Amino acid sequence: MINHKIILGTPRSGTTFVTNWYASKNKNYQRLSEEIGFEHFEPDHQSWPKLGDKEGIDQETKFRIQKHLTQPSIFKLHPGPDMSNHIFEYIKNKPVVVVERKDVLGQFLSYGIGWTTNKWHHYVGKTTPLNGLGENQTFYYEKKWFDDLSLRLALFNNVVQDLIVEREVWFEELSTWDSSNDIMLRQNPQSNDEKLELLTNKNEFLTWYNNFENNNKK
Repeated sequence: MINHKIILGTPRSGTTFVTNWYASKNKNYQRLSEEIGFEHFEPDHQSWPKLGDKEGIDQETKFRIQKHLTQPSIFKLHPGPDMSNHIFEYIKNKPVVVVERKDVLGQFLSYGIGWTTNKWHHYVGKTTPLNGLGENQTFYYEKKWFDDLSLRLALFNNVVQDLIVEREVWFEELSTWDSSNDIMLRQNPQSNDEKLELLTNKNEFLTWYNNFENNNKK
């Protein structure tokens, strides 16, 4: 069996940081689509069939598995509505690094900021603002963003049940990892209260979030 470094999580949970960290520690591994955050099997990129073309996405995924996973490789996976099930079947019997975030409210807020600014990462040395927002900038949190992350969290919970977990990583511990400051900086370091004040529809958002919490109590 070929040993890969497979990082599985959801958006804004720290998966890009973790994948970069493992890449820095395993320089002999093939880096798959490093230029787009190691999202080699995410169809929301150029060179993929159009989103919604399930058959085309399945075929491209199978091709990439057969063509590109013939040697130890590093890549990242976010379960999502357009992802092919073929890649999740492929990783079922392989060790996977699972990344989660305890602060789910912060994760939702960060997701909205990401969609607003289209800035998802902040590497050391960048001079742009951490989260990409202008001074005193506020934004409207769109329901489709909230629903998308809600779905991705549910899909993640379904996928993770069938995996061999090599290591469980929490977003909240990443600042303690060695060499962390040589790779990336946390993009949204403000408190949740501060981030909530950036929303022009704060009360509406909190209604969605409270419903989400009530429906997902363990």
